[in-house]
Amino acid sequence: MAVRDAQSTSKSARAALRPDADVPVARIVIVLLIVLAVGAWFLVSNLLKTDPSTASEATQTVVPFDARTILTDSSQRFLPTPVAALPPEADVAAPAALALDAPAEPQVERVKVANTGGTGAILRAEPPKGRQVTALRDGTQLVVLEHRQVDTGPEWLRVQTPDGTEGWIFSSLVTPET
Repeated sequence: MAVRDAQSTSKSARAALRPDADVPVARIVIVLLIVLAVGAWFLVSNLLKTDPSTASEATQTVVPFDARTILTDSSQRFLPTPVAALPPEADVAAPAALALDAPAEPQVERVKVANTGGTGAILRAEPPKGRQVTALRDGTQLVVLEHRQVDTGPEWLRVQTPDGTEGWIFSSLVTPET
């Protein structure tokens, strides 16, 4: 069996990429940089030779600009025709007297989500392990609709969120709103 020399005389593509190849990569890079520089010089010199007066007609027309015409409001205002005020009726009671006769609104208990350590709370369909309706962030304001004691354990509150969603929340996760 014949053993080949370490020095190969064939010029294959693989041999041309070796570091000890006849044409090093550095020479190829230098030639490419020179070609790039010559091409850039040629492009710039041709651009400088063009006369700006041969540009298209659209760039040659200058439109006068007056800021006052743009910034002034010349639209017509359509205001309703003024109407004379009606004289007050003699037998009408004062609004304060009417407010005293109206039934008082029932007090609504309001609470907000707190005591969660910043993680928020879960609004559930039923206490204590009902499906999750939504998540509530700390500080969310709630209206209490009902209180319920679950199996002689903790108290749960049926609440309504500002967007109208109703559900149950563990009472220790809310504080009275001040």
